[in-house]
Amino acid sequence: MKHPIRLATIFSASLLAAACVGAGAAGAASPDAQMRQAVLTLRGLIDRKGAERYFTYPKVRTVYPGRLAGSGVWPDDPWTGRDMLPGRSRGHYRYTVSPDRRHYRLIGYMGRGVVVLSGGMPRSIMRAYDHRGEEGLNLIREYVEDHAARHDGLYPAPSDVEADGAVRLQPERRYWPSNPWDHRDMTQRGDRGSFSYTVSPDRSSYTLRLHRALKDDYVLHGSRGAGVWRHLLDTLEDEILRRSGRILSGYVDRWSLEHSGTLPTIVEMTPEGAVGATHVDWPSYPVDDAPMRPGTEPGSYTYSPGADGSYVLRIHLHAGDFDVGGDAPRPAAPPHSTGAP
Repeated sequence: MKHPIRLATIFSASLLAAACVGAGAAGAASPDAQMRQAVLTLRGLIDRKGAERYFTYPKVRTVYPGRLAGSGVWPDDPWTGRDMLPGRSRGHYRYTVSPDRRHYRLIGYMGRGVVVLSGGMPRSIMRAYDHRGEEGLNLIREYVEDHAARHDGLYPAPSDVEADGAVRLQPERRYWPSNPWDHRDMTQRGDRGSFSYTVSPDRSSYTLRLHRALKDDYVLHGSRGAGVWRHLLDTLEDEILRRSGRILSGYVDRWSLEHSGTLPTIVEMTPEGAVGATHVDWPSYPVDDAPMRPGTEPGSYTYSPGADGSYVLRIHLHAGDFDVGGDAPRPAAPPHSTGAP
């Protein structure tokens, strides 16, 4: 009697163990799902390393097991259980980085298809860096103006407008602005955060240009007799023009909403055009109080509508251009009827 009972007990235990194993297998993630998670883990390691270096992402050869310093536990290849390695076959990854190392792309190869991830320096940080560069260029302009005041109104030569030049070495000057992109002194180069300085042959006028990341060059001009007051007036006028640009952008958006998503044409987007006729409070140029018009001089604007609802609206300032274009809003589609026609 005991033998059949013992067999029944063993058989029941075997069924229970099999059920547990089956449940565990059903709940386990597939290799492709594990590969997605491994690639996400690798992106986290890359992002952390980039943030540690002011959003300068690692070189390709360093994104490798044992080479990415501080990477901790390296993700595994789900099919082999070993460290995930670069390659273009199942269980491998491919990492590429832009020449300036501010953006990257990461591809993970699965059993079926690929997973593609990308990352880079946030636009908010890039915008802040551009703003810091503008502040630095304005400070350099003050140094240039002070130097000219000590030299009979003659503006300095380009070689003098450097961190170790005569402009910086004036008695009361102790600070030279830094390039936010490399955290070294701003200098005359062609890359982001650097500037260029040109002076007329008779040294009566000059131009300073900051090379920005998100916009065209930020430009400052100076000429003999203009002085600090002229620069202050230019700055105030530019601020008024920025506000006027936002008003014009609002006119474009409103036109789109009132015309089924259609943007105004270049002719309509003028003081005499259909948009101007709709808005009698058309912005004016602060110097002569005349309505702002299309053109390329300070106080004018460039407008260009696109077929996809986007448009270019660029306000020309004394200190470069101010972009206020974008994607115009479209009127909401009416809800579908659910009743009988």
